[in-house]
Order: sequence, then C-alpha cells, then structure tokens
Amino acid sequence: MKYIWHWEWKMDDMEQENMIGARFQEELDRRPEKFPKMLTKTCFTGRCKGFRLIEAETEEQLKNLVAIWWPTENWKLEAYLENDEEMQHAFQEFTPS
Repeated sequence: MKYIWHWEWKMDDMEQENMIGARFQEELDRRPEKFPKMLTKTCFTGRCKGFRLIEAETEEQLKNLVAIWWPTENWKLEAYLENDEEMQHAFQEFTPS
C-alpha cells in the first residue's frame, strides 16, 4: 500500500534529530526490508515540515518507521491510490452507468 508520510520536527533537540536521521539511514541501508520503500526524497512544505511518498508491504514496516522517528517528529500516514489501469477497471466494474 502507498502512503503519504507527513512529518514535522518537534525542534526540541536538533542534535537528537540528526542522530536519529543518521540511524534511520544506516538501518535503511542495512535492513531495507524492515522499513517502507521510500518512493521520493524528502519534500519540504514549510519550515521543519514535509512529506515523502512511501510504499509499505507490511504493517510492521509502518510501525518501525513511526517508532524510529517517535522521539523527534510528529507524523501522519495517509493512504493514497494511483489512478492507473486497475483503478479504471474498478470504476468500470463497480460504478453504475
């Protein structure tokens, strides 16, 4: 399933934020199966907030993502669907004419 991972730094401790960011990248490089796939780079939408598009195969991957960033970030996960051939087929099959 694909998600928009919205995040905002709490700004209490930027040193801790940087340490967690380094650990996250290390864990992502070492054990990528433990986390959702990052579909985009970080996109900023304002000062200290932004989003990434991600794809998770399991709920555990989402929990790991939330847990590693918990101390320094507020977050929200929002599922999204792409308007692709499968979506068009579903519309044709289930939407009355």
